[in-house]
Formats: sequence, C-alpha cells, structure tokens
Amino acid sequence: FALLAREQPQAHGRFLMPLAGLAVALKIDAEHFTAAFTSTQAHLRAVDGQESITVGTSRRTILEVLDDRRTLTEAVLSNAVEVVGSLEVLLRAHEGLIRYVHGAVRCAGFASLLHQLRLTCADAAHPALP
Repeated sequence: FALLAREQPQAHGRFLMPLAGLAVALKIDAEHFTAAFTSTQAHLRAVDGQESITVGTSRRTILEVLDDRRTLTEAVLSNAVEVVGSLEVLLRAHEGLIRYVHGAVRCAGFASLLHQLRLTCADAAHPALP
C-alpha cells in the first residue's frame, strides 16, 4: 500500500474511496492478517473478528490470476478464492481491487514485488531438502 501511495498517489486515493471503513481478513496460504482502510490510508493488522469480509486464497492462485492463466471469476467459482461477506461490501471490495490493480500496473516498484511473489511460490513448490 505504501508503494502505491508513494509512486501513484492519485491512484492510491482512488483505490481507497470504495474501501473506506472496511476491514478485510486475508488468509493467504498460512498467513492470516487484516487489511483495514480509511479514506486516507490502508494498513495491516492482526485478524480480530471485526472484519467486514474474509478472503482466502493461495499465492499460486494470485499468480495464476496476475498471469492471466485464470480469471478472478474462475478462481472464485472454483473455490480457489473464497470470499465471504455481504453483497454490498463485496461490490465495494471488488471496485477497490480493480482500482488497486489499475494503479499497481503503473508503479515501477511493483515489478520487484511480483518477482518476490514468484520466488516465494517457486520455493514452496521446491522445498529445500533436509
């Protein structure tokens, strides 16, 4: 979130608009955390049960969607991405995600984050021998 704010401040502001007041519990592989949003910032915190929606997936699925090997809709329908929340909140979260991606593709620094994600997925697919 800080990278988007730094490199594309206008996109960061647009991204936050539909998300203000929401807290999203994210379960990505073994990691569980909350992304909470105000009208001016996004921050991460521990899951506390006060979240508006819950999203669960894997790093591998995130890469499949980013690499256009699977659409987000396909991932949701196949339960590779599990989303729980009210329709109104899910629509706001979807709009925020679309705005985030529109800003992220314009950030030079996101290439490094994507590279790190690829390395993490590769390491998980080929764990070191004991």
